[in-house]
Formats: sequence, structure tokens, C-alpha cells
Amino acid sequence: MTYEKLDALGQLLGCYFHQDWPDEFESDAVALRAIVESEPREQISSGVREIDGLLADPPSESALREILVDKVGCYFDPSSQGLSCEQWLRHVRDVFAKA
Repeated sequence: MTYEKLDALGQLLGCYFHQDWPDEFESDAVALRAIVESEPREQISSGVREIDGLLADPPSESALREILVDKVGCYFDPSSQGLSCEQWLRHVRDVFAKA
């Protein structure tokens, strides 16, 4: 998968987990809940597909962190919860898939 084409994740994670996201949401769980409650189902499904493509052959942790920040615009740091980027993305995928 080309990491250049992460439009849905840019919309979903980039818009909600912008640099000042902690000023709006008390936790990543609250932000994820806002995403699934506010965004169109088609957009969330596209996000699931993009996560699936990204994790089908996951890049290194540092490369994945760079993709999240530089390509997606997501400024949540999964290590703050003792998670890797891959683990957190798998969690996000589960949240989105259940929406």
C-alpha cells in the first residue's frame, strides 16, 4: 500500500487528533467516540480499509509513527498508554469496525 493515500485516516485521525486535541478531548477514547458518532459510516469504513492496508505489511515502529504524524496529521502518542503505534492502530480499527 502506498502511504501517500491515507485520505480517510487524514480526515478521521488528523482532524480529531490535531496538535491541540487534548484541549478538546480528555482521552483518545473520547476522541474516538466523537469520530464514530460524528463521521459518516462510509468514511469510517474507508478508515478501516486504510488501516488494514497499512498493517498488512506494517512498517517499522519509527516509520509508522512518522506516517501517523507526517502523512495523517495524527498527534496522539500511543506510547503514553504503553502501546506501540501498530497496537493503537489495531485498537482504532476495532473501534471503527464496531461502529
